[in-house]
Amino acid sequence: MGHAAEGGGPSLSTAFRRARGGVVAASFHVVEVELLRSLVGQLLELVREEPADLTGGDGWAAELGLADDAASRPTDPVLLRLFPDGYREDTEAASDFRRFTERGLRDRKAAAAATVLASLATADAADVPAKNREKIRIELDAAESEAWLRTLTDLRLALGTRLGVTDADEDDWLSLDENDPRRHVHDVYDWLGWVQETLVRTLSSALE
Repeated sequence: MGHAAEGGGPSLSTAFRRARGGVVAASFHVVEVELLRSLVGQLLELVREEPADLTGGDGWAAELGLADDAASRPTDPVLLRLFPDGYREDTEAASDFRRFTERGLRDRKAAAAATVLASLATADAADVPAKNREKIRIELDAAESEAWLRTLTDLRLALGTRLGVTDADEDDWLSLDENDPRRHVHDVYDWLGWVQETLVRTLSSALE
């Protein structure tokens, strides 16, 4: 995942850790909360998006393969990564699989993203206005933690696909000019991985 970890990360104030009451908690800078809210909001729009709005076609049912006469694959590489083919070698089976599963998968991803947004909003609604705070404490129960894990995975899949990230290409990203916007996006991708890693580690420690 990310490389920002053990010292507390370059931006994240504290890693996720177990707190009282069975919750996990971390403190984020206000700008990080705003970044997360923006990214998760865009993800929510993406997974809820009705393809007819973009293509002028026969509606979301046709695009998702839920109509009687269509079972189309998404044309956006990010959507195809988020909703992959169930069968790579059998087009007809893949079409049938998409017809019966993709709507439910979209709903689950949307629900997880909405849960993350709600947890960010709850933290941001503390007595002290966000603009007067350097850090915002995020506390997650078990259900919220699961939603965060799912949504962080989806965000990294989406960003990684847009960037064209591959295994063992870290040196290529580090060699980019600091002003290259792709490097900044990759830094966000890396940071999200570190946030996810600390959450996974915290949740796993409770099972040991």
